[in-house]
Amino acid sequence: MTGATADNQQINFSESVRLPGWGIGLLGLGVGVTAGVLTGVAIRNLVGDEPIIEGSNAAVFYVAFALAVLLNVFLLLNFAFLSLRVTETGFRFNYGMFGKTFSWEQMSEAEAKDYRWVAYGGWGIRFSTRGRRAWSQLGAKRGVIVSVTEGDKERTYFVSSRRADELAAVLNEGIARNRPSALEPAGS
Repeated sequence: MTGATADNQQINFSESVRLPGWGIGLLGLGVGVTAGVLTGVAIRNLVGDEPIIEGSNAAVFYVAFALAVLLNVFLLLNFAFLSLRVTETGFRFNYGMFGKTFSWEQMSEAEAKDYRWVAYGGWGIRFSTRGRRAWSQLGAKRGVIVSVTEGDKERTYFVSSRRADELAAVLNEGIARNRPSALEPAGS
């Protein structure tokens, strides 16, 4: 997909990898279970002569319930979409407010691969051994492994994509186009 952005950078690739409906259902189930457990704690004295909840117990209940709901809403808003964008300046991917951007000079290669969640310990933003990172979306079975240099460290990032082969091709084309020619003399 191509087009132009507001700052006139040509978009070479754009994709939004959405959390599947059943993933959203799991987050909703988390809210329901949390609410059920907290409500069960709050009404444990319902059968006796004591009030349902009172005093500091009521405050603890409502604060815990509010925090649990806010956490689930935060997770839903930030992790429902993994946005990918390749422009003239490089590659950007983000989950809500969390994102990474790599310039063409930082990237050395990209390869479409299947996601092995066991190697990274799950889905979402993951950190694994030997500089491996993953930004994976639940339900997306494929993605791209991008080799990058961050400071003085070599790392690989797995990024989920439903169009992994196309993304890898666009990234490799950009890397090759922006790589200094081996024939150019140093310092020119």
